[in-house]
Amino acid sequence: MNTNDSGDSDDRHARNREERRRQIREWAAYVRTHPDEDWGEQVNTLVNSQLQSARHLEDERPDRETFEDSPLLDR
Repeated sequence: MNTNDSGDSDDRHARNREERRRQIREWAAYVRTHPDEDWGEQVNTLVNSQLQSARHLEDERPDRETFEDSPLLDR
């Protein structure tokens, strides 16, 4: 890994961090200028979709026995 790769990574992280801050400022402005009912419903939709996704992943998780019999586990 050359030093330039590290600099590129640092630059990318800085841009990502600034983008997240911009999005937070934008959301905060939206929350301040819109009724609770408007943005609250949006947050509820987001949270509910995250919960639904987590439940789906839980349902799709293989049984423990599947892993215990795996040839990838060297015992």
